[in-house]
Amino acid sequence: MAKEIDLTEIEEFIRVLHCDIRWVIIDILKKGPKTSSEILNALKDYEEDIKNKKHQNCKHLCLKGKGRDIQKPTLYYHLRELESVGIIEVTKTKPSKQKKAPIKVWKLNIEKLTINFMK
Repeated sequence: MAKEIDLTEIEEFIRVLHCDIRWVIIDILKKGPKTSSEILNALKDYEEDIKNKKHQNCKHLCLKGKGRDIQKPTLYYHLRELESVGIIEVTKTKPSKQKKAPIKVWKLNIEKLTINFMK
């Protein structure tokens, strides 16, 4: 999905996208839908790959130690922020084996974001 925003909406997107870890989450979800646990594990792997120079074109997406130490509540905060502007969404839920909250499967919801400066 492509989304066009104008200057009245840009502040919210800037607030949400200012954080490096959210760009990495977007990068992870480009490969397809993932559960919260899969995203958490991918963040840890991503940071390890950066250390091993597997992400040569990091473009300032390095986690600077944040991925290795992130806990689920912090991850959920970042996921909710990305969801609040429609960048990602829950595509489905699965029942939890431990009879806790259902497992959410997240997907990238916006393929292209355009800023209209003339509106």
